[in-house]
Amino acid sequence: MFQNFEILNSVSESMAIINREGAILFTNKTWNSFSTENNGNASCTGVNTNYFTVCDNATGQEAEMANTAKTGILRVVENAMNIFEMEYPCHSPNQNRWFILRANKIINHPQLTLLAHIDITNRKQAELQVENNYTQSVMINDRLHTTLYKIVHDIQNPLSGIIGLVGLTKSETDIQVLNEYLELIEEGSHDLSEFVKDTLRHLSTSENVESVDVQNVVSQYLNSIKHLALSKNINIVHTVDQNSEFYSNEIEFRSIFSNLVSNALKYSDDRKAEKTIQIHFSSDTDHGVLTVKDNGIGIKKEELSKIMKRNYQVDGHSKDGVGLGLHMVEKSLFSLGGSIEINSEFGVGTEFIVKIPNRL
Repeated sequence: MFQNFEILNSVSESMAIINREGAILFTNKTWNSFSTENNGNASCTGVNTNYFTVCDNATGQEAEMANTAKTGILRVVENAMNIFEMEYPCHSPNQNRWFILRANKIINHPQLTLLAHIDITNRKQAELQVENNYTQSVMINDRLHTTLYKIVHDIQNPLSGIIGLVGLTKSETDIQVLNEYLELIEEGSHDLSEFVKDTLRHLSTSENVESVDVQNVVSQYLNSIKHLALSKNINIVHTVDQNSEFYSNEIEFRSIFSNLVSNALKYSDDRKAEKTIQIHFSSDTDHGVLTVKDNGIGIKKEELSKIMKRNYQVDGHSKDGVGLGLHMVEKSLFSLGGSIEINSEFGVGTEFIVKIPNRL
């Protein structure tokens, strides 16, 4: 009878025929050569051995796959299903490989089942490449969206300062004062332009670690919002103490700093006669620590766990933003491997303490 199956020797896939008990009755040349080439033992996988026993003897990570294979093949043997297929890895020391095990009844021989191990390595590698490309495209798309949010959010406060000055010029009749306003608008516009250019310049090397001139980052941003701070009657005090060079991703650091200061401006307390924002940065060879402390409206205890979420705004305070600032801080800190501590008392003020590894 098995002479009728000699044609399977011309097939490139590994094939074997088993009976209802799992005994291997026939193997084609590819099955035999695959076993030999992969240091297999013909006495375990060749004719007159039992395929089910081979599955039962599997150990380690292969045991679960072998049990699944045996269960599926038995269902075909017992006519519970027509075809069973299972994809599985079978890596060699030199190559990652994947196969499909297929079991189906042989026409005119219902007591026999044909097993085929089909090499799908090329297809699997192509699928993995497509999956990897998709994952990369999702990451790039997410990064582009994050970058857009950062740029748009970071220019809101400097732009608000300029718009405020424009509003003052509309009601001013004194030419000398009007010229002063126009000079401030020109200065503010120039600072904002430089801020955007610098941000875009750093975007081209956003994956790089570089020495961050923290004093320059702080001064540049504070200068771009000084008119807004003045219009809100907020006194901003800052100190920078760098005991060593601070290496990090500058665009991420800039985003963290500008968003924390922006948040302090946004949640200032108009009922207080003296409104302040205190900024301090220090660094050593291990970390950089940025502290932004204000005497604004503060945060209720029940809201502290929510404020980093996207689109969440403290106490429904929505007139000056869309709730992205602290969410951007969280994303930047995740990228840098940093951490944030938030101390706040409702009605008193809030303190953000950011710790960022120094990549020196």
